[in-house]
Amino acid sequence: MDTSVSSLKETIAVYWDGRSAGFERMQGIHTRQQREKWTEFLLQTVGEPPKRVLDVGTGTGFLALLLAGLGHSVKGLDLSPGMVEQARRYAAERGLAAEFAVGDAESLPEPDAAFDVVVNRNVLWTLPRPEEAVADWKRVLKPGGRIVVIDGDWFDTRFSYRAKRLVGHLLVAGTRFENLWAIERKLRQGYDGGFGEKLPLKRPGNRQKFPRLLAQAGFVDVELRPMPQVDRAEKAGRALAMRLNQPHQFFAVVARKP
Repeated sequence: MDTSVSSLKETIAVYWDGRSAGFERMQGIHTRQQREKWTEFLLQTVGEPPKRVLDVGTGTGFLALLLAGLGHSVKGLDLSPGMVEQARRYAAERGLAAEFAVGDAESLPEPDAAFDVVVNRNVLWTLPRPEEAVADWKRVLKPGGRIVVIDGDWFDTRFSYRAKRLVGHLLVAGTRFENLWAIERKLRQGYDGGFGEKLPLKRPGNRQKFPRLLAQAGFVDVELRPMPQVDRAEKAGRALAMRLNQPHQFFAVVARKP
């Protein structure tokens, strides 16, 4: 790895370390409906246990812990030591046997053909070299193994998306006296001020790009799957302002190693 890429990854790891302590509060599961719909989706895509599963870019262990709870043998990797520390803590608190370690999603510290399934959530767009990552994910899969890439329309620039977020921001400003523009600007500083422009998939259109990326890496039976039930569960019970502020929709790309 050249020094510029190595330095970039150090910066990325420090950024996510800084967000690790509060990440579960923002991105975790907080309702029974959320848990039910995520579990149903994982049963449909990962399949029945027991399988050996690698969760790449695990964060605080969102997918890994759900899958461990279903009876899979799961290992979660993340570039951020802070995220790994949080994931281990949640696993211990919940009595789950998932394994967590620091690891680079673009160069996995795992042997060839070691896993039945590779999963990740909201990871591919965060990588400087996504093509190399996808190729390495394929390497660690057994022949016939499955990949499940979950993400969302985070960077949608359509008018309807921008209009909803504007109304949501104004509602929060008027009812809760919070400036979401300032909060988001602070969260983006590490990206926009440091390395966001170096991430090739931090762009609109990933719903179309991700399937092509997996197909180009040699995966077969590539399928784009909308996740409407998960979307509804994620937004259920939230105030109108918060639903408007999060108009994105989840999607998954599921494929198989020949």
